[in-house]
Amino acid sequence: MESILIAIFFGYILILVEGFLPGGIFGLGGAFCIALASYFAYQEYPGFLAPVMTFTLGMSGGLAIVFLEFKWLSKSKLGRSIFLSSSTDGISNKALPGEEIIGLHGISLTEHKPEGIVLLNGKNYDAYCSDGFLPKGKSVIVIGKEDFRLRIKEV
Repeated sequence: MESILIAIFFGYILILVEGFLPGGIFGLGGAFCIALASYFAYQEYPGFLAPVMTFTLGMSGGLAIVFLEFKWLSKSKLGRSIFLSSSTDGISNKALPGEEIIGLHGISLTEHKPEGIVLLNGKNYDAYCSDGFLPKGKSVIVIGKEDFRLRIKEV
């Protein structure tokens, strides 16, 4: 009986640790300990009922620990520093201007191998140099635009 309780106890500890150190290893270890407790229950109490009850109640307890842990942890001071509590609005890439940007002159702010950054009308844009390599500080002209970058060439 002691071996069953010890295996379940260690399983619960590992499941609890999984909440703080996610990755799945500790959770799998906890599930293995509960399965091991079921094996010990089978060894000690032959038949079908004891191992199934041990596994079912052990896993239910593990799920309850996870639920309570995240319920409590999300409201605690530590949890508020770990969990995402707000969202931000925005876009990942700046929207390019319309077709009016084609033909504008600017300066390369970085080397283009063949991609880099150019300065046009006081704004920085990602650009692709159709000539391949372009040194920093060269004058460029916009010859087209793609999804989120401009196509340029040296003037």
